Amino acid sequence: MNKLFRGIMPAMITPIDREGKLKTASLEAILKKELDAGVDGFYVNGATGEGLFLSEETRREAIECAVSLCKGKVKIINHVGAVDTQQALRLSRHAGEIGCDAVSSLVPNYINKYTTDQILDYYRRLHEESGLPVLVYCTNLVGSQPFEFMERAIQTPGLIGCKYTMSDYYSMHRITQLNGGDVNVINGPDEMLICGLTMGADGGIGSTYNLMPERFLKLYRAFTEGRYDEARRVQFDINRVITVLLSHGCIAAIKECFTYMGIDAGCVAYPGKVFDAEEKKALICELKQAGLEI
Repeated sequence: MNKLFRGIMPAMITPIDREGKLKTASLEAILKKELDAGVDGFYVNGATGEGLFLSEETRREAIECAVSLCKGKVKIINHVGAVDTQQALRLSRHAGEIGCDAVSSLVPNYINKYTTDQILDYYRRLHEESGLPVLVYCTNLVGSQPFEFMERAIQTPGLIGCKYTMSDYYSMHRITQLNGGDVNVINGPDEMLICGLTMGADGGIGSTYNLMPERFLKLYRAFTEGRYDEARRVQFDINRVITVLLSHGCIAAIKECFTYMGIDAGCVAYPGKVFDAEEKKALICELKQAGLEI
């Protein structure tokens, strides 16, 4: 059975200082807030968590914090992708040792255009090193034919499905039918969760879930209970907030929101954006106008 993950899973931000050191107490506070909201799992060290820009030490500390606090309560997926694939293998082993529920990774072809066979061998190695199920991080990096890629991926030992962060929902639906339907497909784009659910996704992983877990849970429950008009209205309410966050730089803006609410989420990885006082004021004002209770 490959459908191991369902529901609403925040792609966690990683609270850090300007030197990239983890703010452990802040991460614990955010995780507890999401747990209290009722989320179904966490995706740690992904793009939202700035994993590719953090040190291996910080990434290990972040996932250890999540496992220590949340293991046995919800599912935990560790994104182990790295420019240095040897680091990815080490992080994968570490994830298995500390008790994660799965690992995930972007396709390793930022500069080198690896073949499908090479990429699938990489994912196979992640499974072997960790002993855990593997979710492909499915973006345009897999090429223009995501269905054909996943058709082969699902036949690779240990690969159970994908985090699908693309807007081609026709291909997503085709992927959900692979392996007799026994494939775990999780929607990526926050602003199109309802589209993913409509086309067969088992749940969602997203950045703005950090700030709005209750809204995404409401959308998911409305959809799964057949209240489609309500689910659509909630998606539209969510998207007004997302539009503001994107206009200010989404990850940096999310961190500023947590700091405004009393949890020091630090800053984005250097040399990312640092808000001045006027920018902070404008961000909060616009979010309130968009309907975010903050």
